[in-house]
Amino acid sequence: MEKPKPDALELTYPLRTAARLTGLSPELLRAWERRHRVVEPLRTPGGTRRYRAADLERLRLVKAVVDAGHRIGEVAHLELAELKRRSAGAAPRPEGRLDEILSALGQLDAAESQRLLSLQIFALGPARFAREVALPLLREIGDRWANGEMGIAREHLASGVLRSLLGSALQPTATSILGPRVVFATPSGERHELGLLAAALTTLGAGGNPLYLGAELPVEDLLSAVEDSDASALALSLITLPTAVAERTVNALRGGLASEVRLWLGGAGAREVELSQGVEHIASLEDLEQQVMLIGLSNTP
Repeated sequence: MEKPKPDALELTYPLRTAARLTGLSPELLRAWERRHRVVEPLRTPGGTRRYRAADLERLRLVKAVVDAGHRIGEVAHLELAELKRRSAGAAPRPEGRLDEILSALGQLDAAESQRLLSLQIFALGPARFAREVALPLLREIGDRWANGEMGIAREHLASGVLRSLLGSALQPTATSILGPRVVFATPSGERHELGLLAAALTTLGAGGNPLYLGAELPVEDLLSAVEDSDASALALSLITLPTAVAERTVNALRGGLASEVRLWLGGAGAREVELSQGVEHIASLEDLEQQVMLIGLSNTP
């Protein structure tokens, strides 16, 4: 059977880039293709493999299921929906590690809360801590507060401890200094920034160079910061800002940014914003990680 050839208009990735974006080695990618036909990459006229975005998504899902203990032969030919279902079930559950932390917060024990969270950040590293502990903890605290199970004092304590830990972990590395610059902020009127801190840490772990500016910056200051820092992207977190206000702000930013600068929106409120040309919705930290890695690869000579 003739191998499919790449469409000139479709963005595709070479083998080593696909390996970086999926966390699989080039050797394992070739083995999965040859032995199990997990994906069938496109081929250039010279026979070089080229992977589509859909191929990368499938490979990441298969890897997650295999990492959870399933044999590759059992899952290689599963439909995408079933892979998503199984990978969701295989995701590490944070409840065990969160119970002690929530108990300490419930007792307003700042020292013990700090100690337990510090142990997790040292064990997991900043990027995994953001994904596996900080964000699940924030969601749980938010749910408990909304249900009346946690008072404002405990919510403030948790926010303060997390802000301190995440901020102290956001330190540049020799690799990140050379990576693509991404500015992180919330616009005027948007006070929630902890998810933004987690996103900045994820960018650091993906080889990016995050410039974290914090909450409630006016449009003019954001535009100046992007230009002065020669940033490749501006990442905004939108949680509670009214949709109409958020859309006006986003349009003003997009109009003031250079065309090559990416504008990314994340957070619960970002889903409500109607995206104009040149504005992208970042649905998850995994999505952000991939986008940062792609910028880094495109900037590599």
